[in-house]
Amino acid sequence: MSDFQRGMLVQHVSLGVGKVVATEPSAVHVFFPGGEDRFARKLRLPMALPMLSPACGDASAWLAGLSAFALDAKTGRYGLAEKWLSHEQAIARFQETFERGFADPKYTGDGKDGCERSARWRHAHEAFVHAFAQGEGERLLAVGDVDELIRRALRVERHVRALQNATEKPSLEDALKEPAGARGYFAAMFDLLSAPAPERSRFEALASAVAALPPGGARESGWALITVLPFIARPDRHMLLRPRFICEAAQRLGFDLRYNPEPTWASYAALLQSTDQLLEKLRPLGARDYIDVESFMHVVTTRRSTHPKASDRLVT
Repeated sequence: MSDFQRGMLVQHVSLGVGKVVATEPSAVHVFFPGGEDRFARKLRLPMALPMLSPACGDASAWLAGLSAFALDAKTGRYGLAEKWLSHEQAIARFQETFERGFADPKYTGDGKDGCERSARWRHAHEAFVHAFAQGEGERLLAVGDVDELIRRALRVERHVRALQNATEKPSLEDALKEPAGARGYFAAMFDLLSAPAPERSRFEALASAVAALPPGGARESGWALITVLPFIARPDRHMLLRPRFICEAAQRLGFDLRYNPEPTWASYAALLQSTDQLLEKLRPLGARDYIDVESFMHVVTTRRSTHPKASDRLVT
């Protein structure tokens, strides 16, 4: 086997499954996820050929999605960002705050001890269900009561307003000021939520409806308007995308985000794939949905570990 391609998974006789992150005429750079080393190994060719074989397609969905490798000028090797955390390190950081994982009383409580993030999202979800479930949102839309739709949406959003970065999001209240634009927004959002899974055509229809709303800041600010209410409504299907936060999380956890400041289905689909893989890895700790994933990412990207990260091991 000598036809290596960037992104393919390979099996090494002793190092296990790895991902090809770069190729040279006389070498191949392969990242193996064991340990805490963020660097890919440089395997010389043709000596390494007998030790490598193609890995099966489903050998590691997480590894297949790992991205953002760049050439490190100091070492001459390809590696993830210096702030990258292995999954084991990320789990350890999360459990420094919530020792019992997602079942920890501090996590599942009412947030009075300052650990309120997941509680706020859950309360917002309950408020959305109360306001719009059983076709109530569609009924209000059908009779043209856009003002009531706006009032209910703002009551829901108020539960989590403090969790969102004001520099990243336009005001939902300002965005929904014009009745015609608000009507289009709610119609597209309810249509998106009615599908059994996120769909490209419905996502793009909602993105178009948001683009037609009054200006609310940088073009990337549309991401919050597109994703926040669907995330609150169905955290088992839809994920929140706040640009600065999610890009930081992608660097820390090695997501293949394909981020575009202009809201696109490609970026959103990549986010869903990455967060779904993370959710599966977090289920042993009690994670249930994307609210737990969002809370986990917030802890591992914003809170300093009390245990310093081990130095990267350089392999020659």
